[in-house]
Amino acid sequence: MKKVMRISVLVLVFMLIGLNARAQKNLRMTGFAEYLNNNWIPSQTYKSLGFNTWQSQSTIYNRFNFWWNPSNKLEFHVGMRNNFTFGPLVAAYNNLFDYAKFLTYDDGYMDLTWKISGDDSNVLYTNLDRLNAKFAYKKFEITMGRQRINWGTNLVWNPNDIFNALNYFDFNYIERPGSDAVLMQYYTGDFSSVQFAAKLNYRIELLDSLNTKKKLSLTAAAMYKFNKWNYDFQFFGGMMQTDITAGMGWAGNIGGAGFTGELSWFKDKDDFSDTSGIVVASLSADYIFKNQLMVSISCIYNSNGSTDYAYKNQNAGLGSLNTMFSSSLNVKNLTPSRFDIFGQLSYPASPLINVTFSAILNPFDKSAYLGPSATFSLSDNISLMLVSQIFTGDMLTEFGDFGQMYFLDLKWSF
Repeated sequence: MKKVMRISVLVLVFMLIGLNARAQKNLRMTGFAEYLNNNWIPSQTYKSLGFNTWQSQSTIYNRFNFWWNPSNKLEFHVGMRNNFTFGPLVAAYNNLFDYAKFLTYDDGYMDLTWKISGDDSNVLYTNLDRLNAKFAYKKFEITMGRQRINWGTNLVWNPNDIFNALNYFDFNYIERPGSDAVLMQYYTGDFSSVQFAAKLNYRIELLDSLNTKKKLSLTAAAMYKFNKWNYDFQFFGGMMQTDITAGMGWAGNIGGAGFTGELSWFKDKDDFSDTSGIVVASLSADYIFKNQLMVSISCIYNSNGSTDYAYKNQNAGLGSLNTMFSSSLNVKNLTPSRFDIFGQLSYPASPLINVTFSAILNPFDKSAYLGPSATFSLSDNISLMLVSQIFTGDMLTEFGDFGQMYFLDLKWSF
């Protein structure tokens, strides 16, 4: 069944590409080609596991975005990523876990990510993260298929984003993952709307200490958005997989500084009377000075988070890997800690160069993440980015002790 579905999807993509000249007037395409080099300096923990030298890997990939409007009421959207990842670091990861399986993991109802080829030191795969149709009539819109449903308002952590949780450390995936979903919107005013969304995805269910199985899950919720006192407010309620959920968020400003917040509550629907539920909340603020220096701060609270070492109950080495490579991320586990703090400085050193320094601190296990970066505009459509991801802390803390990551990212957009 999945093979038939994938073939059908590819046929649809090639049909869009091969539209006749008249139809192509209503076809838009964007994309980019990118080269990403990554060097890992292992921590002492990983050196004791046999990673004694620097490890490197490279990724060559491209993206295509297609929008086709056969009428002013109907739009089709396809987004495709093609990735070739290779190098010694791929082999190093494969010594710890199945890296190709991690890269091609797709929890959607439609499995639209598949491996084309690969071995211990490389993998070539394709992913369709957008495949949807949107119909609009007057104040009503409905979008069906793989899409991005963005209910978050904050920079780093988005507890309201129950459909598409994002790993902050996946910095170069700016489009963000999609969900196999239906989204209906009715605009009740210029700054207000009612939304209903539902998605189907597979989650991994633990049967016992050795066995797991994939189980189909439903996430569905309704949201009301409106503007009051120059603030955008949103309230929602529904179900996220096995939990009843409700929450709210806002976006506005105080004294010229942007101010946003999100709060979500979750309670197991099968054990509703026995627990108080889980609360995840985040706040963000940002301010731009006259010299264009931008300061951003944020924090997150997780009532179910740890006040000890974040991964105390796991084996050595697995904790920091979870921070970097979680494939089961959702808004209930955006952080394993009770509380995290984020800060960022961003400054345009010149019209063509922007420098940024970001940091995250876990105050309970004293681990931290440091992320200096610089972006260079080489031409109108070519950019170069240098990124560091430095993880510090003891074994089994949230950000320690994975080591250090250094990236070079060269991108051509078209």
